[in-house]
This record gives sequence, C-alpha cells and structure tokens, in this order.
Amino acid sequence: MTADSSTPGDAQARSSFPLLIAVLAVIVACGALWMSYSNATKFAASQERAAVAPPPDAALAEMKQTLASLQQAVQGIEAGQKRQAAQIGDAQQKTSAQQGEQKLISDQLGALSARVNSLESARAESPAQATPAAPSPQRRTKR
Repeated sequence: MTADSSTPGDAQARSSFPLLIAVLAVIVACGALWMSYSNATKFAASQERAAVAPPPDAALAEMKQTLASLQQAVQGIEAGQKRQAAQIGDAQQKTSAQQGEQKLISDQLGALSARVNSLESARAESPAQATPAAPSPQRRTKR
C-alpha cells in the first residue's frame, strides 16, 4: 500500500511542481519589470533635472558680465545720441539766426539800392545845368 499512497502524493507533487515554477517565474518577471520601470522613471527624472538645471556658475558669471557690458554700451550710445541731438539743435539755432541776419542785410541792401536809384533818377531828371552861379556878395552895412 505504500506504493498506492505514494503514487497519488508523488503525482500531486509532480503536477504542482510546474505550477510552482510558473508562479516563481511570474514573480521574478514582475520584479524585473518593476525594477526596470523604477530605473526608467529615475533616469527620466534625472534627465529633466539636467535639462532644467541652471548653467554652471562660471557660465552664469560670464553671461552676467556680458550683459553688463552690453548695458554699458547701450547707455554710452544713448548718451552719444543725446549729445548729438543737442549739437544738431544748436547748429539749427545758429543757422536760423544767420538766415535772419542775412535777410535783414538783404532788406537793408535793397532799401539802400532803391535810394541810390532814386537819387540817380533825380539827378538825371534835373536839367543839365552849369555850375550854379555863385551868390552875389552882399554888402555889409554898418549900423
């Protein structure tokens, strides 16, 4: 009887052995997948941090220095533009004043020319006279 009782127990052990191996294989596969997923999420998170991470201090300092020098250059250009605008304004004022003076001189020259022309026409209109007679000497009387 031992052979009869051992046979169903052995058969039951033999039929549960492949099931046990299959369950262990599924557990190992699930563990491997879980580890793989965990590593993948850690890798993705580190990639995101690396992409968002600020640049090293040396590069940041160099960028700040470049930005400061650009700001100074812009301020210098703006100051130069203001100086040039002031110089242009002064030059325009001087030009305007000179044009006013030229107009005044031109008007005065025109008036003088008109006077000269009127004198010449008056001289031409007067009859050609010999030198005017000298006034006769008047006698002085004593009183």
